[in-house]
Amino acid sequence: MTGPGIIKYNFSEADHTYMKLAIKLAEKAAGNTSPNPMVGAVIVREGKIISTGFHKKAGSPHAEIEAINACPDLRVLEGATMYVTLEPCSIFGRTPPCTDTLISRRFGEVVVGSIDPNPKINGGGVEQLRKAGIKTRFGLFEDIIAKQNEVFFKSVAGKMPFVALKIASSIDGKTALKNKKSKWITSAPARETVQKIRYRYDCILTGINTVIEDDPLLYPRYSQYNRKTPLPDKKFFRVILDSGLRIGRDSNIVKTAHAIRTIIFTRAGEIIDLEKAGYLEKAGINILKASGRYFLTGTDDTGNTSKKSTYLDLKEVLEILYTRYEITSVLVESGPALMTEFIRQNLADKFYFFIAPKIIGGDSPFDMFSSLGISAMDDAFKLEFDKITRVGGDIFITAYPKKAGSVIV
Repeated sequence: MTGPGIIKYNFSEADHTYMKLAIKLAEKAAGNTSPNPMVGAVIVREGKIISTGFHKKAGSPHAEIEAINACPDLRVLEGATMYVTLEPCSIFGRTPPCTDTLISRRFGEVVVGSIDPNPKINGGGVEQLRKAGIKTRFGLFEDIIAKQNEVFFKSVAGKMPFVALKIASSIDGKTALKNKKSKWITSAPARETVQKIRYRYDCILTGINTVIEDDPLLYPRYSQYNRKTPLPDKKFFRVILDSGLRIGRDSNIVKTAHAIRTIIFTRAGEIIDLEKAGYLEKAGINILKASGRYFLTGTDDTGNTSKKSTYLDLKEVLEILYTRYEITSVLVESGPALMTEFIRQNLADKFYFFIAPKIIGGDSPFDMFSSLGISAMDDAFKLEFDKITRVGGDIFITAYPKKAGSVIV
């Protein structure tokens, strides 16, 4: 992000108060604005809040326009100050440029939390406002706003979805018993927290083994919604990696595909049951192909190495989800092997760990992650803890891959 240059502005206590309110307003739309960011706006005149607004969903008015429309008397906007968490847009998208409206309403000042990382804007909005004679300051709570919009910042700059991994395990790192049973490792409050996390993402991605073993529904289910009904008005997909199309016709995924958008990726070149594929497509499932490779391990009855599974090209899958479906965020809920592949290919942007106070023991082969082939401690995949809290009887940790050069204190 280049922006309009590095400038340090002085912000008053009142500036902090109004921008904090704007950030709080933006959070109201968490999970509903994709592919747009979460944005809040507060309009102030002579030390009093006139109106507020936030961007509710893609295609609807932006936060600035919501706040303007909420103003009881538009005449008082002339000379007023707007606090907005993200730089006002200066281009035509689903809606007209917000800068044009701010200029036409003759605002006296606009205080911006963060510059928009979209290459098409990236300081252009601030520049337009300044050329029109509107005083503009920016950079107030920009780190907090960037984190609030981590999905948007990653996807708009990298043209790839933001990927988070959700892992539930015992305190000794086991995700299931030796007999493959994994319900329930964590507590009911932890599972309710997972539903809230799911709601923030555009899709949940898993592998076919998880579908076969657990028969999950894989969509956000708040307690106020019936578990068997479709989601409220929200962009959401389920994505299943199923190289050989092994999914059962009577699985929960197939049964609910008419109500919840579902995508299955098979391996390009893999021979699949065409009649079954037709059945699944009629059920509402999109079947796509992606490149893949065989993972060779184990031996057959003759002692020769045999094919155990197929890994699809995860980067290709993510690129398809972004370009074809405008999916900007992916929550991975899968077994250890697929989780490990996301780490191995440096595709994980965030981690959610739910650690239960239970010891399962070494007789279970289901560790949190499969082998990464690390033989030296310096080569270990390093994380930075963001938050550590208690949910029910479990420990909930959010973490990010450790950036090069950062220091954990």
